[in-house]
Parts: sequence; structure tokens; C-alpha cells
Amino acid sequence: MQFRRFGTSDLVVSEVGIGTWTLASDWWGVVAEPMTLLHAALECGINFIDTAPVYGDDAIGETMLAELIRGRRSEIVLTTKCGYDLDLPRIKGQGERPQDFSPAGVRAQLDDSLRRMQTDYIDLYQLHNARIDPVRSDDLWEALLTLRGEGKIRELGVALGPAIGWKTEGIESIDDRPIVALQTVFNILEQEPGLSFAARPRVQDGACGLIARVPHASDTLSDKVTPDTVFPPGDHRAHRNKDNMLDNFEKAETLAFLWSPETGRTKGQAAIAGILANPLFTTVLPTVVTVDEVREYAAASDMALTTTEADEVAKRFARNFDHVDRYVMPLKTSVA
Repeated sequence: MQFRRFGTSDLVVSEVGIGTWTLASDWWGVVAEPMTLLHAALECGINFIDTAPVYGDDAIGETMLAELIRGRRSEIVLTTKCGYDLDLPRIKGQGERPQDFSPAGVRAQLDDSLRRMQTDYIDLYQLHNARIDPVRSDDLWEALLTLRGEGKIRELGVALGPAIGWKTEGIESIDDRPIVALQTVFNILEQEPGLSFAARPRVQDGACGLIARVPHASDTLSDKVTPDTVFPPGDHRAHRNKDNMLDNFEKAETLAFLWSPETGRTKGQAAIAGILANPLFTTVLPTVVTVDEVREYAAASDMALTTTEADEVAKRFARNFDHVDRYVMPLKTSVA
């Protein structure tokens, strides 16, 4: 496992991390023994764990980590998030809960997270699916800096979502706020707005690093599903536009040279290595539901693309992989 630093901070993290989103819910398939996956991640050299209060019922995405980090807290770079009101129900189904980015609300959310994980500090505290208003709220950021001064937070970040987009929100977060990390959907098939974030001066200068989420493009860049796979209604991948999924499967076929037998990589490993070929991405958060996936994807850190391979991926992305899309994925925004 290789490691990179978030900006100029003291946070040094594994190039491949693990998130508790799939471990705390069945939205990507059932995980029978989530703690087994977490222990496997640590055994593979992963030290970066991403969670949030809204992962699973009763904040289990956080509470499951208390025992794991006990006695080894200094070895783990732990990130959780703020912004959702857990006392209010989801708007519908797998929709979001109402958000609360008020200074008082965020302070209360942080204290609750610290209690649930039985720790006295968070390494990286991210605004969860922030729209433009919290990004622009001076009162909120003053409160966050106060919490950092109290030692409850080491560094600040912003996690963009849900889905892909939020370009203005990401750019203003990087340009105007003291964050060391910006999390975004990014993979070798869907590189915008990630590349736009990577082009910002604070990222170019090394002050802010990027976190890639959904690195396998809803598994079109893995061998876990096929174009004929039908996802059950509760599976998050069922929300993807079917034409978009087919487009991505076909684009992926043009990149098979990255996982040919000669490379020693699986398709899923090549997808992660393709992201890490960009040094501005500090770490990748693959979506995992089995121990085998944890081990497979963690190994991608030691399977770097050659310069020739990385250049070829960039060229193919620039010409849309010589593909005519059935569906163009809109980029989400909260900016009028």
C-alpha cells in the first residue's frame, strides 16, 4: 500500500480507503459481516476510513467503528461528516434527510459523532453533500474553525453529492475555504467535474487534495455486473439511467488494455490505478461488499499505470472514447 498526504496537512492516508456506507446498509448488496471487511482493510494497509452519521439506521456507520479504532486511534485517519438532521426522516425512500448546517446544529452533530465513535477528535470533518449556501456561510465556517481550534477537528473538507456534479460548489469550496480535501464522484469514464477541481490553483499548488468516490462507475468498471444485470429496487445502482450504464459498459471496452493478462491487473484494479495516475487525487474510496473486493482493490495501489497507459486514457477520455452517447449525464447543481 502506498500513501499520500492531504494538502500540506499532517494527514497521510492510504491511496485506497474504505467507507462504511455499504457496510451500514444493503443499498449495494448485503454485507453479512461488516467488521470482517473493516479488519481486512486494516490488514491490507488501509488507514483511511470514511463514514457519516446518516450511513445506515441509528448511525450504525459511526457506531460500528468505536471498537475497531479503540487502542489504535493514532494509526487511523478517520473522517466523518456533518449537515443532516438525524431526527427528521428521509424525504422518501433512499432520498436525503433535511439538512442542518447551522453553527449550533453542526456543533451538536460533531459532539454526537465523537460520542458514537468514542473518540475525542475527528481527523477530517467534511460537509456532507453541501449545497452552495453552506459553502458560502461565513458563520458556519467561523464555527468550524472554532471547533478546529478546540481540537475536536484536525482538518476540514467538503464531500460533494449526491450523484455527480456540483461544480460551482466544489470550486468555491476549494478557492474560498480552508479545506484540505474535496470528495467527488470521479472515475476514468466520468472525469468531470473532477478535472475542473484538479485544475484549481490550491489543488495544483498542493494545498488541497481530492478524494474519488464511485471509482468503478457503478460497477461498469468491474467484473461484478454485466449489461444484462437487473438490480433490485433497493439497490442504489438501480437509480442509474440504463442508457448511461450501457454507454459506460461500451466505453470501458475500449480500455481493456489496462487489464489485459500482461498487466496483472483486474478490471477493478485498473479503474483505481487509473485514478491514482493523477497525483492530485489523494485517495480512492471503492464501494465494497466482500472481503475479496477489499483485498482486490487495496492491491491496486501497487499496480500503477505506466506513463504511456495514463496518457492513452487521457486521450481517449478527451474524445469520449470514440463513442456516441445515448444519454448525457447532467451535472447536479444548487446554483441558479
